[in-house]
Amino acid sequence: MFRGLLLSFVIGFSTPAIAGDTASLNVLGYSPDGRVFAFEEYGFFDGSGLPYSTVYFIDIEKDVFLPGTPIRTRVDEELPLPRIRSMSRTKAAALIEKYKVAENPGVIVVYNPPSELDSDGHKVRFHSYVSAPPHSYTNTLVLTEHKFPPTESCLNMTGEYTGFTLKLTEYQGAAVDKELHEDTAVPASRSCANEYSIGAVISSEIREETMIAMILVGSSGFEGNDRRWIAVPVNPYGP
Repeated sequence: MFRGLLLSFVIGFSTPAIAGDTASLNVLGYSPDGRVFAFEEYGFFDGSGLPYSTVYFIDIEKDVFLPGTPIRTRVDEELPLPRIRSMSRTKAAALIEKYKVAENPGVIVVYNPPSELDSDGHKVRFHSYVSAPPHSYTNTLVLTEHKFPPTESCLNMTGEYTGFTLKLTEYQGAAVDKELHEDTAVPASRSCANEYSIGAVISSEIREETMIAMILVGSSGFEGNDRRWIAVPVNPYGP
């Protein structure tokens, strides 16, 4: 669950964090058939301050990573972040070309960064496209956090140990009750997860394609809460 270079867009921050770190998000785009979504997250690890970049390719219908992904680039030396990102894109170049994601880079229709103090990270209402009404109808996403018993490795962390549910409660102006994602357990890949927010929503240039909700996951890190991105397809007709 889970998205060339001149056509992509970057949101978030790209400087080392003082306490914890929040990964920046770079949406690479959709495949022309709308079946694959690709994105990169990048930044500096808290504690070490070393740069990283990870590229994800998601099968939207199955809501799983493509084989051989995510593609992670990290080093044990202080290289410039642009160099790490360049190395990451080189590793991902074959898949970027295969799925031609640069041809449909996507459109950001919601951006809800943790630095935005008055925004609601648990509920967003938005139009499917950047064009004004009446060309698009409104949608509403609602995220609810749930507590889970912490794993042994997370017993002494600060905060709760949580998962989340994401629902679509309005689609193209009509009320719906569609569950898009529900955690029955917290995946180990999220480490000591303790907070979630709807950080962004991505729409396609091709209007029939599935929108993607980008969820920011906060987990206890070395110097504070670290935040990473996961992608949830917003498919009102899916299982």
